[in-house]
Amino acid sequence: MLWFNTEKKKKMEFIQNYVPTSKAQLIQVAMMYNKGDLHKAQEMFDFYAKNLDLPDFDPIAPSFMQQVKREASELFAFIRDNKDDLAQGYELIRSAIVNRGALPVGEAAGAATEALPPINE
Repeated sequence: MLWFNTEKKKKMEFIQNYVPTSKAQLIQVAMMYNKGDLHKAQEMFDFYAKNLDLPDFDPIAPSFMQQVKREASELFAFIRDNKDDLAQGYELIRSAIVNRGALPVGEAAGAATEALPPINE
């Protein structure tokens, strides 16, 4: 009797966590759950599928090349839409690299340090 309860718990847990993606998959799960009993599987399918708008079959996953093409077109669209911001960022980084060694010398350096307030006051 204990074995029956654990099997029933597993079945209920499976049904509670199951998310169907197509009618064909739902039919397969109903047949598996009811161990090939067509009448019970049909009742279960009708119960679950009556309010769901499911496709007949699972959609086909795009191929690797289709995924690459889609991602590349999205990347180029992003660059096209944001080219001004990207150019400004490039110029900012380039100017920071070019002017890296330019430190204020002489009176300009003294004026910059005199403007700072004393630490202990």
